[in-house]
Amino acid sequence: MRRSLITACLLLATASSAFSENLDALQQGLSRMPASVLAQPVADQAYFVGIDAMNELQQSDAAARIFSRFVRGTDLTPLESLAQTERKEWETKAGVTIDKLRYFVGFGRPPATVTIWGLSDAAAADNMIDALQERGFESAGAGVFGNGEPMKFDPQKRDPADPWRTMIGAAQFAAVKENTVVQANMPAYAVSTAGTQPGAGDNPIIETALAGLHSTVSDGRVVQAVVISPAFGITGIDPSLVLSPSADIAETRKKIEAQAAELGAGIPPYLGGIITDIQLETPAIGISLAYADCAIAQRAADMIAQRWTTMAGDNAQGKITAGTAQGVDGLCAAAVKVVLAEPGIERNPAYAQILSSYFTRKAGILNIGTQ
Repeated sequence: MRRSLITACLLLATASSAFSENLDALQQGLSRMPASVLAQPVADQAYFVGIDAMNELQQSDAAARIFSRFVRGTDLTPLESLAQTERKEWETKAGVTIDKLRYFVGFGRPPATVTIWGLSDAAAADNMIDALQERGFESAGAGVFGNGEPMKFDPQKRDPADPWRTMIGAAQFAAVKENTVVQANMPAYAVSTAGTQPGAGDNPIIETALAGLHSTVSDGRVVQAVVISPAFGITGIDPSLVLSPSADIAETRKKIEAQAAELGAGIPPYLGGIITDIQLETPAIGISLAYADCAIAQRAADMIAQRWTTMAGDNAQGKITAGTAQGVDGLCAAAVKVVLAEPGIERNPAYAQILSSYFTRKAGILNIGTQ
């Protein structure tokens, strides 16, 4: 028997509302990420890991198992290094102490992968670059510093404890952007990410998705999150067919609806969204998808809630809240939260299920289709 309680509600959050302190790191991380990432032809466009939240969870006896909770589809070299290294050694090689680190944001596909280190303030970012130079980083031009030749296979320098070396010992490159340090495999990627350009957090779709998360996160902590495009819900379709290189929302919506007409049962086509792993007293998941208006968004939220009760596994069932939140430029978010009954910090079955369905190309709760 499914053990879910569905509650319908209207989330009165707006894009102009003050964001929850617990959403601040996610919002900031997305504002530091270039908006151009949202035009990339992939379904999972960016991943966020809340180091603040991770540090809080590590106060428990399950600290050693916290890294098993993270689910991602892109390289986050510093996180992978941290998971297998003693803290003091990692801090020395990273050039920063954990208490100065708030989050990671990762995006791209090899070799064009980028990680943004979100730090406590701009001084911490400058100090980190200074520390890396003391460890041998040299100028690569245009404000970028590196520890070797780009993409060079160098197994003798491979060091799993070093967040600034890849699995093949290749060099990494760093650049400062406000209170963040950009890490990339190539100097050009560091330059473009750290340069002055619109941030993804200012995109109306992302702003609307963040508005929807305002109430779903509430007093919880965002442990991790993934930014998704409409392709996340269209299994087996080339993402380039539904993503527009421009910011034209009408054009994007038209492409999505054309593809959705060819699919089976699913939720109404969305413009994009954010899925979050939240820690309350128990694990929870927050889903926020951007729609053209609140009528469609409410229908989508209700459908997600109903699909959850029948498609999610027993260990991912819980109290479901479904509603909407007014976004920007007339957009509206379908906001759904599922709070699990079983406590625990080392795993979030609800978040893992959503990502697993995508990775294995199985029919998912967020699949787009005919209603």
